[in-house]
Amino acid sequence: MVVQPLDSAENKLIRQIKRFATSHHARVKNQRTVVEGGRLIEEALGAGFRPHVVVYSPRWVAKPDGRAMIQRLEAAGARPLYITDRLLDSLSSLEAPPGVMAVVDLPPWRSLDEVLDPDPVPWLMVADAIQDPGNLGTLVRAALAAGARTVAVTPGTVEPFNPKTIRASAGAIFRLPLVRLADAWPSVLRQRGFRLYAAVVENGLPYSAVDWHVPLAIILGNEGNGLNLETLVGAEPITIPMSPAANSLNVSMAGTVLAFHAAYVRQSKELPIFPPARWR
Repeated sequence: MVVQPLDSAENKLIRQIKRFATSHHARVKNQRTVVEGGRLIEEALGAGFRPHVVVYSPRWVAKPDGRAMIQRLEAAGARPLYITDRLLDSLSSLEAPPGVMAVVDLPPWRSLDEVLDPDPVPWLMVADAIQDPGNLGTLVRAALAAGARTVAVTPGTVEPFNPKTIRASAGAIFRLPLVRLADAWPSVLRQRGFRLYAAVVENGLPYSAVDWHVPLAIILGNEGNGLNLETLVGAEPITIPMSPAANSLNVSMAGTVLAFHAAYVRQSKELPIFPPARWR
């Protein structure tokens, strides 16, 4: 018997997936998000994220390992839904949809204590009111690769499990637990012994001249407005020297430069890189 793919956008499950893909409110209310593409779905599964639904189309089934992955998702508890390429394309925001999407649980936020242990000289990145999901995802990817314990997000920062953030992180967001900071976060970090380094476009100390061998937080600010004055109080402004022909770097580029400089200096002093904590 040939199974015909569903082609109705009015299906209750399809409408729900569309909401999770496009609505911050729906994701937060239901504590679920959408992950698109085989590699990202595998990353989520490997990190212990529970799949609820998997939608796939003939385009995915035609891939050599397409059916095998659907079977793994079913075994993990996902409800399968076979739909037309046309309907899947309507759910996707990608120019070339791969043909598979999954709905997974959002993880609970982790505490600073959970993510910092057991590193005696931890470093972390703070995303302060970052608005673009692509920038936040890239920062998470860089932070994981450079050995940060977490990316801590402040009030006003874009939702980390926005599907665009997930894609920009290339799956790193499933492997690096994030911390949500409250309004008084600068004083909280200072009280815990962190040195705060605030990235600014100019008039800061060159990043190569600061001490990277201590517990530290690299603070990166809003794309348009940068860091506010309250954040800068008690923080050491640091700058990436650039050619006079350039005005500034994108925040995710600046964060990547600083993250890998921190990693290089700390490794040269044989400070160990501990595997990050898990979300679950």
